Amino acid sequence: MPNNKNKCCLLMLCCLIGTQVSAKIIPWKEQIPSSLSVFQGKAQLLADLTANSILIYAHPAQSITLPTLKNQQSMIGKFYTGAVVVPTNSQNVARLLSNYSQYNGLFPVLKSAKVVEQQDNITQMKYQVSIPTPIPVLNFKENVVMQHHLTANSISSIVLDAPIPYGAGKIEWFDLGSNKTLITITQWGDLNHPKGFLFSTILNAIPEAKLGIPSGTNAFLLEALQQRFKTTTAQTLKVGELPEVQLDAAQVQKIAALSQFSQEPVSFILPSNKVPYQHGLESLRFSSSYQYFAKSPQQLQHWLNAPSFQELFPRQIKDIDIKKVDPNTFDADYKISVGLGVINIPFDFKLRFDYPNSRENEFHAVGGDLQFVKGGMQLIPQGTGTLFKVTSAMKIHDQAPFLLRAMRSMPYHDMLPALGGNTVLALKIKQKMK
Repeated sequence: MPNNKNKCCLLMLCCLIGTQVSAKIIPWKEQIPSSLSVFQGKAQLLADLTANSILIYAHPAQSITLPTLKNQQSMIGKFYTGAVVVPTNSQNVARLLSNYSQYNGLFPVLKSAKVVEQQDNITQMKYQVSIPTPIPVLNFKENVVMQHHLTANSISSIVLDAPIPYGAGKIEWFDLGSNKTLITITQWGDLNHPKGFLFSTILNAIPEAKLGIPSGTNAFLLEALQQRFKTTTAQTLKVGELPEVQLDAAQVQKIAALSQFSQEPVSFILPSNKVPYQHGLESLRFSSSYQYFAKSPQQLQHWLNAPSFQELFPRQIKDIDIKKVDPNTFDADYKISVGLGVINIPFDFKLRFDYPNSRENEFHAVGGDLQFVKGGMQLIPQGTGTLFKVTSAMKIHDQAPFLLRAMRSMPYHDMLPALGGNTVLALKIKQKMK
């Protein structure tokens, strides 16, 4: 039997151990906006707008304070929300999302997921993220430590250690009945203080990427969840046809209000479509983005012209050659170079622009290093302003130059470039219109 002195030592040891364990859990009261905050708290309104697409929108800028920030400072940032409707009940969604140790089987870039610490409904996880490419210097392999807080229908998470050192997000799920569930992801990450050679190099070389990463991150996560729960049949488009987001007048007004409120685009990632080419049908993923401008359509017409791209991206577009095919058709040959410090990626971007009227254009690849590019832009009058709509699909073909072809090793390489391109284009125009 231990004596009193030993008992005291054992008690002190137990208290010390308990203190050390609990100290690993970081106290945090999340202040992340709910995805439904701009939909009067009604999940069905958001689900109706989302329909069979992935929907992405931003919240207004706000002060963000996290316990991981140095000296308890605050930052001004924007949370972005992504939404998708899946054909299963909310219990199945909750079961999947609360099993953090199985995330490496859910999200394609995660190679391992290990519990670091757990206390009641709070769990710290260490994830290993690995993205191999045929170019070793571009391989991405990092550890990410996050703390998850589970409630009845949400998981709030804070970044403790990662290449993006400061970030927070929340997954929510809402049962819609009829074996359907709305899943939303709302998150923010500080892209101005990246850690690690590769991530820092990319953001320094292509600062415009910061504009597209938030929407791309949401799209990546929701596409993984969508693929887990549902399969879709690709629709075949007619020659020259672009897919349309099916919206009624009230929903168009809602999109305009969301974009005006946040000053960011509202984007839809559509299901796969089969597009006719000379060699047969090619599967493409289209995205449509809507940016509100307090300008008339006439004031925005300039940005429909092929040469305007060089104004928006002077660092990447080194030269452009425009040839007139007929009064309403132009061929644009862009010479593009993307420098990543140790690697420079040059490629030719050849597009044909058709102008059916003064408020819209259509474009598609006519050779060059990116053969599967297709889309269009449209100016939609909206009250005292205009919705700038851009729809596009972009996929790297298997015969592209090696450095471009290497990007095919990235997950969802047929979806993310078009979404990112739409978002960056809309926000660069917004910068120029100030």
